[in-house]
This record gives sequence, C-alpha cells and structure tokens, in this order.
Amino acid sequence: MSRADLTRLQDQVGRLLRLGARLAAVVLAAGLGLWMFQATSAEAVLSAGLIILMAIPVARIVASLVEAIRQGDRLLVWSTVLVLAVMVATLVLSLASS
Repeated sequence: MSRADLTRLQDQVGRLLRLGARLAAVVLAAGLGLWMFQATSAEAVLSAGLIILMAIPVARIVASLVEAIRQGDRLLVWSTVLVLAVMVATLVLSLASS
C-alpha cells in the first residue's frame, strides 16, 4: 500500500470515527433527556446509543477490510479478517453467556 493510499485510508477512517462518535453522542444525549423526563422509551434510546458507540471499532475494521480488498493487499486482508473474527466470536460468546 502506497503512502498516498494509506493517507487516504486514514482520512476515510477518521471521518467514519468522527461521524460515529457524533451520532452516538446525539443518541445518548437524547436518551438522557428522555430519561430525565422519565419517558418510557429512554432505555431503548440509551441502548441504541451504546450499540452505536460499540459499533464504531467494528466499522473501522470493516472499512480497513474493504480498503485492503480494494488494494489487493492480501496480508492486510487476512489480518483484518482475523481481527474481525475475534471481535465477532467475542460478541457471540458474551451474548451466549448472558
């Protein structure tokens, strides 16, 4: 991967992370506002905000995977797939144990 490609990938991932963080903050703030007024939907909105917040690292890995596939960088593709598999396995195991 060339330096220009790496810079472009970092810029794209940075935008994705900023957008996700802003979206999570807005949803969490809305959920907190609803909670303060004891609305029945507050818990669902807060949960949605937390899910968005937890999805940000996964989105970063997926964006990196897409770019690695596009670039044809096999080492990065396989290492990214491995990281994604570990994250999915962790999610599945944590949901199964709860």
